[in-house]
Amino acid sequence: MDGESLTRYIGLYHGTVYRLAYSYLKNTADAEDITQEAFLKLYKFRGTFAADENCKAWLIRVTINLSKNLLRSGWFTKRTELTEDIPCEDEQDRSLIEYVMALPEKYRVTIHLYYYEGYSVKEIADITGAAASSVTTRLMRGRERLKEMLLKEDKQ
Repeated sequence: MDGESLTRYIGLYHGTVYRLAYSYLKNTADAEDITQEAFLKLYKFRGTFAADENCKAWLIRVTINLSKNLLRSGWFTKRTELTEDIPCEDEQDRSLIEYVMALPEKYRVTIHLYYYEGYSVKEIADITGAAASSVTTRLMRGRERLKEMLLKEDKQ
């Protein structure tokens, strides 16, 4: 891949890749590292993409794989989290994102891809390797858990 194409893809998909990595890792520094590594893999990629959406799907799959690999690494499991603010401009959005980040991974990633990235159930199934019915169930259960968390906060 040439530098000009890479620059264009970075401009198009940097936010998507970063947010997805952050939804897995819950840490800005790790998300930045994974984002950089995903685009480095794109730069080294020797194939071509029929359309920009194909590149986006490829980057999402690479980001998921890199994030999962980091989560499984011995280094990652033996460290302590730093408390930090979630990068977000609107305080109400920050609150909702904090609730989404508190969900288990399978619900968190599915909700992120559906609501924040705009993928359909079928596309999420293709990206994650899950059945479409599983994606639908994860969306339903994730919404239910978010609703419970929000109702619990309103009562307090």
